[in-house]
Order: sequence, then structure tokens, then C-alpha cells
Amino acid sequence: MSDFSSPAPRLRMAPLALAGLVLITEFLIIGMIFKHGIDFDCRANWGNAACGGASKSLAAFYCMIAAGGLFAVLRPGLFRSLLSDPGRDMRPLWVNFAGLVIGLLPALLLREGDGRAMLWPAFACWAVGMTLIVGGLLGFLAPLGRWRDFLRDAGPSLPIVLIAGGLAPALAVQLRPIWQIDTISDATFRAVGFLVQGLGHDLYVDPVRKHIGEGDFIISVAPACSGIEGIALVTIFVSLYLWLFRSELRFPRALLLYPVGIAASVALNILRIAVLLLIGIEGHPELAVGGFHSHAGWVMFTIVALGLIMIARRVPALHHRQVRQVADRDTLPPLWRDPVAARILPFAVFMLTAVLAPAISQNPAMFYPIRVVLLAAAVALVWPELRGILRRVSGMSWMAGIAIGIMWVAIPVAPLDGPPPYGGLTGGLLVLWFLFRGIGTVLLVPLVEELFFRDYLEGRLRGSAVDGPAPWLRIVVAALVTATLFAALHDRWAEAFVAGLVFSIVARRNGRISDAIAAHAAANLVVFAVAAATGNLAII
Repeated sequence: MSDFSSPAPRLRMAPLALAGLVLITEFLIIGMIFKHGIDFDCRANWGNAACGGASKSLAAFYCMIAAGGLFAVLRPGLFRSLLSDPGRDMRPLWVNFAGLVIGLLPALLLREGDGRAMLWPAFACWAVGMTLIVGGLLGFLAPLGRWRDFLRDAGPSLPIVLIAGGLAPALAVQLRPIWQIDTISDATFRAVGFLVQGLGHDLYVDPVRKHIGEGDFIISVAPACSGIEGIALVTIFVSLYLWLFRSELRFPRALLLYPVGIAASVALNILRIAVLLLIGIEGHPELAVGGFHSHAGWVMFTIVALGLIMIARRVPALHHRQVRQVADRDTLPPLWRDPVAARILPFAVFMLTAVLAPAISQNPAMFYPIRVVLLAAAVALVWPELRGILRRVSGMSWMAGIAIGIMWVAIPVAPLDGPPPYGGLTGGLLVLWFLFRGIGTVLLVPLVEELFFRDYLEGRLRGSAVDGPAPWLRIVVAALVTATLFAALHDRWAEAFVAGLVFSIVARRNGRISDAIAAHAAANLVVFAVAAATGNLAII
């Protein structure tokens, strides 16, 4: 039983956020495995045409997503009807997962030196896998019949917009000559050096050849790295927006979107290259050049283009008074007021920071205090929807959590090899690190994980168990699935699986998620106390 009742807004944002998180995570998994997980050099075996075509196709896909978002702004009523009750059917997520498995199959077959032997089988697996990944998420958001109605009502305008979005990267490349690339490249080079040197790095800088780096990691900020494609892409999307909404916008004020978009593109491109440089300097050159550099640019510029348009829709000065009045009456409830989003958003932040920390440091645990701050901010954002969940906790919950904690520390674990997770911190900084580690481990992580796994995910898998045949079977399966997924997040998966089952039982006993949160917090308190006292942080 869940402690909240599902609202009925016109557009529920939480399943949309979950679908976006799943898509980003799967793309990240596929990209990292094929770029860094297997011994295979794409260009050496398949040539520039095949490998470049695959990269361009992915960039086109990002821009098609942005174009779809622009169409949603143009025709919001269609999307509200389509997504009036997203996430009701969880079965399409199995189709999505099957697509991920098929998309990863070539990783078992590709070998360095095989040449073009596996070219077409690999592309076939990727095509089928991507189709199932996207199709599964679309089915999760709305049933097939509703999609048919949506496509019929959208008419030919939707495919035209999507095709235009898919062609935008190629058009952006063709528009590069109209910009002063050398001037932008010089400014980008100087700004990147200023940012990274400001963080204490002693950089090698060659302003003539535009080489910059430290130690063995040197990159070239060539004209192609100036972000010119991103500037052109933002220009294309802004132009399309101005044309589509010309009757609503106030000119010449609306033309300010051009310089704002260009400035945002330049600033984020500088940040992108600075992060790339830091990743390489910290000992991950392949990740920096192969993964981050390949797709972060197009993703970032797509977000800038779509984000700029979404913000512009909410700036009254850019629209006629009549349009502003209609928009005020038609405002959708924000994400942080959705009780479902309150269960998903903090967990999404938790997972995103867990992915980013290893990408920028060889000792990601050093960044744990920053992760705690970001996670606390996410919880604070949705706290108005959560403040009532901790009103009651049974004593049995604390006892169950303490038992789990004792089980966890009773199983011996070898100390961590190498430097400690807090690096070279000493004195007050070390105390501060442990304080943040304790806050995250004992307070925030139990809250976030239980809200997502036991309250949201298990509740959705269980559904209205009392209405169907063998309700106990659905309850058991839901508990087993969530415990398995919960265990997958932990290195000590066996202990985590047992803990997940106990937390499910505690939550179901009185129908209160607060009991599971309390049990989880008690278990983590025991584990953290023993780890801090013994100095063996591998226990956590």
C-alpha cells in the first residue's frame, strides 16, 4: 500500500521523466561498452564512412527528439490527450529491455582485426535494438490505440518536423562557413584555459596550434571544436520556432532569442571542452575523447535549443497579451508538485551523480559531499509532497533494520585496496567528509531508495493485487523484482537482496513506506557506525 493517491493532472510528468532517464541510461551503457568495453577500433576495421554514419545518425536522433519537443510546444493539446495517463502498463518496458539486450549483442561478436565481416550483422542488431528500445518506451507512455489517434490527428506536420530535426545536424555543418570560426575558436581556447587553470592545473598551452593539456593528455581546440555546429543548430531551431509561432510572438523582441541562444551555446561548449580536458587529465583519456567528446556536444546543443524555446514560452514580454492570458489559464502543474515525481526525481539525481562522479575522477568517493548536496536539493524540491510520509513508524521497523545492519557487518569484507575514498583529506576537511558521508548514508539514501523501489516501483508492479487472481503471487513477484534491482546497485548484492526483501515485508506489514525508510535508515546507521569506528569503509 502506498502513502499517496495518484493525482489526475492533464499531463503526468513523472513517467515522462522515468522514460527519459531509462533512455539516457541505456544510451550511456551502449556507448560505454562499445567504446571502452571491447577491443575493437571502429574506423580501423569499418572505415570512416560506416563509423561516421553511425555517429551522425545518433546526432540526428537527438535532434529529432528536440524537434518532437518543439512540436509538443506547438500542439500541446495533442500531447495531453496522448499522455493523459502514462506509465499505466509496465509490460512495454520488457520490450525496451529486450531492445537493450539485442543492441548489446554485437559486443560479443566484434573482434579487432575482423575487418568488415560483422558490419551488417552489427548494424542490423543496432537497428532492431534501437527500434525496440524506443518502441518499448513509447508503449510505456501510451497504448497503441492512443498512438494511432495521435498520429492521425497530428497529420503530416509531425513527420515534417521530425524529418527537419533529423536533417538539422547536416544543415548545421553546412552553415559553418557563414560564421567567423577562427574568432570563436580563439575565444573558446582562451576561456577553456582560464577555467581549467583556475582549478589549480598547470597546463601546457600552445595558442598558435591551439594545443592545451597536462602531462600526456593534450587536446587540440580546432575550429571544429569551437561549437560552431551547435551555434548553427540553435539558430535553426530558433528560426523554426519564430516562424511557427510568429502570430503569437512580439517582434522585434523575439529576435533576442538569437543572441541569447548563441551565447548559451558558446558558454556550454566552453564548459564541455573544459570537462573533457579534466576527464582526460584525471586519467580517463579514452572516455574523454571517445565517449564524452563524441556525443556530449550534440546532446548539449540539443538541450540548449529545446530549453531556450521552452523558457521563451514562459517569458511574457515575448508574447502578445492575449496569448499570455491563455497561457496563464492553461498552466500545467510543475514537476515538483506531482507526488509520483517526488518518488522518482531524487532517485534520478542519485543515479545521475553516481554515473558522473567516476567519469571525472579516479576517486569518485571524494565527490560524495557534492552528491549529498545535490541529492538534498532534489529532496527539498519535492518535500512538500513528502512531508507527511514520516508521521508514523513502528518499533518493529527499527528492530528489523538493526538486524539487517548486524547481518551486513557480521559478514567479513576485505578492506579497500589503494588510497582511501576520502583521498588525502585530513583534519577538519576529513571530519566534514565523514559528516556528509553519514548524512547521505543514514538519512538521504534510505529515503530516496525506499521511495523509488518499495513505494513507487513495487507499487506499480504489484498494482491492484486484490482485484486479480492469486494476489499473493503478484505481491511476491513485485517484492522479488524490486529486491533484485535494489541488489544490482550494490557490490554486496546477496546481502542487499535479503535487505530488500525485509524492507518490502516491513512496508507491507502496516502499509506504510515510512516503516521501510526507518528500517533502511537503522540498518545504514549500524553499518556506517561500524565502518567509521573500524576504518574499513568497504563495509558500506
